[in-house]
Amino acid sequence: MLLTPVLPVPAHRHGITELVVNGEVVDLTYLQGATVPLNVTGLPGLSMRFGTSREGLPINVQLVGSWQEEIKLLYAASVLEGISPVRSLHPSV
Repeated sequence: MLLTPVLPVPAHRHGITELVVNGEVVDLTYLQGATVPLNVTGLPGLSMRFGTSREGLPINVQLVGSWQEEIKLLYAASVLEGISPVRSLHPSV
């Protein structure tokens, strides 16, 4: 089981046209670096909120499991959710 970031930066506002990282404009495909390997390999994975940026936007983590170990993945996610500092936050609708 692996625990990885979902994005290489905290969440951004919806609809941005460019992303600035450390003062440099980067291509928006930069955001896909942590999730593409799962799409290519077919490994089971899930993402969940585990923090909040200074701007109040979610920071997610990604759990990656081994082939055909979805049950272990879901169990690990439930344990992680139980200790998450943001587990009681809910969006206003």
